[in-house]
Amino acid sequence: MKKKIIIVLIILAIILLFPIMKIYSNFKKESNVQNNSQTTDIKEKQAQSKNDTKHSFVGTILEEDTTYMLIQPNEDEAERKLYDKIKIYYGVDHIDYLFGKGRKVIINYTGEITPPTKEDCIEKIASINTDDILTEGYEDFKLTVKESSKIKKVKILNSQELWKYEYDYNLYYYGLDEVNITIKNETMPLEKALRSGKMTLDGLIIKANKDFPHAISYDDGGSMEYHYKDYTIIKVHKLDGNRDVYIGISNMKLNDLNL
Repeated sequence: MKKKIIIVLIILAIILLFPIMKIYSNFKKESNVQNNSQTTDIKEKQAQSKNDTKHSFVGTILEEDTTYMLIQPNEDEAERKLYDKIKIYYGVDHIDYLFGKGRKVIINYTGEITPPTKEDCIEKIASINTDDILTEGYEDFKLTVKESSKIKKVKILNSQELWKYEYDYNLYYYGLDEVNITIKNETMPLEKALRSGKMTLDGLIIKANKDFPHAISYDDGGSMEYHYKDYTIIKVHKLDGNRDVYIGISNMKLNDLNL
């Protein structure tokens, strides 16, 4: 009799536990599916984030046509540590516009560099698809100066030292020992930034025009004075063809230069 009762109890226990075990099994499966889905979502977001990462570097144009350019990144750029040359495909045809061989430009791109194809493997030429190319240097920068004990004019460089096809004019400092520029959290002499292509004198004047939309102008052909707190920039534009740029002490005036 006791054995029969025990058997009946076991059967009842199995009958009662079966739906509970089934519910638990289904819950575990749903939990695993959800966890796998979350893991997949995380991986997809990480991959998307990687693809959305923005990069930029400075390089010299080695060759070009209207659909691409071949760039050699500057030696201090991270991209140069990976590849000596990179093809930049615009994705559009510029038709009759070229940037200029030998010119330094800034390449802005998103995501990763495409490794060399079989055709380019010998020279290890990678590629990037972008049409975001700057010719005036980085737009976001800060200029700082150190005044000299003597007020004198010092020639720093000629524009054609930076690019032979540039309009011929000079950069001078007036009453200053140093002019430094901070770009992407790195501070360096302005001359170094200009020679590296991180900065251009045209970019400097473009920013000055934005900072001073009502800057002092002259009837000598169009010379302009931009007075900042610690320094002044003068862009000469005379009828005789003088296009020199001066960076000097805060109270510098065009007449002080004896042009």
